[in-house]
Amino acid sequence: MRESKKISKLEVEDKIKEIFERNPSPSEIKKVKRLATSKNIKLGDYKKKFCRKCLSWFDSGNCEVRIKGSLKVVRCLNCGYVGRYKIK
Repeated sequence: MRESKKISKLEVEDKIKEIFERNPSPSEIKKVKRLATSKNIKLGDYKKKFCRKCLSWFDSGNCEVRIKGSLKVVRCLNCGYVGRYKIK
C-alpha cells in the first residue's frame, strides 16, 4: 500500500518562511500559495511582496512604489499590474 505524505500545519508554515527568505521564482510562489490555501494559512505581509498577476518577486528593479494619500501604490514593471494597499 502507498503511504500518504501528510504535512502538519506547522511544517507548512516553516516551509513557507524558508521559501520567502530567499528570492523565490514565480513557480515557487505558486506552490506556496497552493500549500497555504490547502492548510488554511494566511500569507499576511508576504502577499504584498510579489505581484498578484505574474507572481514575480518584487525587488528594487521590477517594481515602482508611490505613496498617494493613505495608499501605497505598487506597480509591477513586468506585467503592469497595480496593487494598492492601505498604509497603517
